[in-house]
Amino acid sequence: MTDRAPLKLRFLGALIEQLGAQLYPGTTATIAELISNAWDADAKNVWVDIPLGTPWGPSDTIVVTDDGAGMSYDDAADGYLLVGRKRRVESKSTHTPLGRPLHGRKGIGKLAAFGAANVLECYSLNEGSEPTSFRLDYDRIRELAAGADYDVGVAEDTMPLVDPDGSPLSHGTRITLSNLKPRRALNEAQFRRSLARRFAIDAEEMQIHVNGELVERFDIPLEFRFPSTEEPLLGGVVVADDGWGEIDIRMGGAERPVRWWIGFTEKPLQERELQGLSVLANKKMLQRPFLFERTAGVQGQLGQEYIVGEVRADWLDDGLDIEDDLIQANRDQLQVEDERLEEFLDWGRTLIRRALQRRNQLRVDRIQARLDLASFDDLLDRLTVDEQSRMRRVVTAISKIPEIELDDARDLVQSLVDAHEDTIVRGMLEEIDQNAADSQALLWDLVRRFGLIDARRNQTIIQARLTAIAELRKFVQGGALEVPTIHEHIKQHPWLLDPRWYLLDDEVRLSELGIDVSEPDRPNERMDYLFALGPSSPYTHDELLVVEIKRGTHSDGRARSATDDEVSTFHGYVIQARESQELSGTPLRVTGLMIAQDYTQKANARRRSLSTVEDVRLVFSTWDSVLRETERLHKGWLAVTRRRAEKAIEEVEASA
Repeated sequence: MTDRAPLKLRFLGALIEQLGAQLYPGTTATIAELISNAWDADAKNVWVDIPLGTPWGPSDTIVVTDDGAGMSYDDAADGYLLVGRKRRVESKSTHTPLGRPLHGRKGIGKLAAFGAANVLECYSLNEGSEPTSFRLDYDRIRELAAGADYDVGVAEDTMPLVDPDGSPLSHGTRITLSNLKPRRALNEAQFRRSLARRFAIDAEEMQIHVNGELVERFDIPLEFRFPSTEEPLLGGVVVADDGWGEIDIRMGGAERPVRWWIGFTEKPLQERELQGLSVLANKKMLQRPFLFERTAGVQGQLGQEYIVGEVRADWLDDGLDIEDDLIQANRDQLQVEDERLEEFLDWGRTLIRRALQRRNQLRVDRIQARLDLASFDDLLDRLTVDEQSRMRRVVTAISKIPEIELDDARDLVQSLVDAHEDTIVRGMLEEIDQNAADSQALLWDLVRRFGLIDARRNQTIIQARLTAIAELRKFVQGGALEVPTIHEHIKQHPWLLDPRWYLLDDEVRLSELGIDVSEPDRPNERMDYLFALGPSSPYTHDELLVVEIKRGTHSDGRARSATDDEVSTFHGYVIQARESQELSGTPLRVTGLMIAQDYTQKANARRRSLSTVEDVRLVFSTWDSVLRETERLHKGWLAVTRRRAEKAIEEVEASA
């Protein structure tokens, strides 16, 4: 046997993509990691300057400045620029020089910047040392060959380090992110709320400023909040002066301290990232809001869209090395499969179950306190005396549904009166009347049958979608560019083009599909979107759609027409996508859709010639057509939900 070189485990620059952009895809996660770096540097202030309220453009930047210890040249070379450095192991400590619990652990949080930008520049000043500055280019790093080191570039931003007032800082760090990845406009209030929820840092320890304004501690208006002196929920809970509950839970034979609060909003939380309990340790969120992996039936689900809260358990982030770690690499999720967390998760599920039960009872008490049976008399006039008595008892039973509103109860009673002669409805009413003390499942089925609660929520969703349609129309008619404005808007709302579509990927590089771009002058040619169409899970997708969009108007308001070359290029995308699928063992059907405001005469001729080609299916549309159709569909959907009672009656009669 011939001698061969020993095998080696090697790493490509593309690893940075998995450790950075894919672990930290959200803007809030990126900024939170930079703030954590400032915390670990013992900073008293962090100033974040970020574009909010408008889509990001080519010239936009994000700048995060802190007045922490800063980095010397050696600190940067041996610490910050060493990916995977275990700071806690190296320092043999879980705390900073000033005694703060460290947030950093695995040495990859610095790569979070690449979730939002392609270029990072650092300018840092350590007291008594020369300034240290460098530049990291995401695209260049990803191109590294196996085993190659990245030669750090020279920073362009070497302005002196100052605070927002222009006063010089003797130590600190400034991180500048540029060549930002296109984003839809970030809602300022939502961004602040999301960022605030990620930290539990007192202002005396460190202040976080966003665009010149201090980020306050997470707070939200609540209908009910636990614990309280009257509502501790769990045995052994002590209510602290700040309103948090304190309890020791048994974990692996040891007592572990936990602090918590849990609340319920009056209306359903529209921001899904707010729903649930976040878990914090050492002043930072380490589990984004969740329900402790809780599952339940219909009754147990009531109230989950209203729930919000926090749990603090510093011991979850104890220890130096990876064998002690109970948190996933991206630092915002617990390793819930780890058996060491089983008792903690059980405790959380018990807390949520009891909170939901108590909240639902309080809701029922509040509804019944406002219930006036006499206000339903006008609806019951057409019924017999016996039927009226029974219907009033049914109304009382309906009021025990925590999610019902009085207006919805009135609508439901009107529908029941209209359909009371139906055999099925009459049977349901009799069963509810006879089993009023134990009829919640039947009541909920009644509400669902008449679609009241789902319809109310659907109306909220549809109204938001109509707003998104109006925004797209404004972009198209106002001359907005495909990238980033229209591109990002459709990426966030792919249903704008077709309500069935699920966005598989966007800006797909053809080479990643195994498609060869033969033209040497188009090395970076990209298709705009790649969609996958298919039936609902668990079935797989069965159709691949290549989508190309063109801006609607020029900057002066004139309609922009797609050219013959653009139509030809689009056709090439679809052909090559189809050829790549033919190499697959289970090829998908390939369809192409191109959307423009208009087409030139030559482009129209090209479209007509391509329509006779049988090898692929091509669809050419206009923005006016797309907007008109999706708006028509959603307005129709809204009208259907508003006629929910009539539709429900028809369904009841059809099933009789």
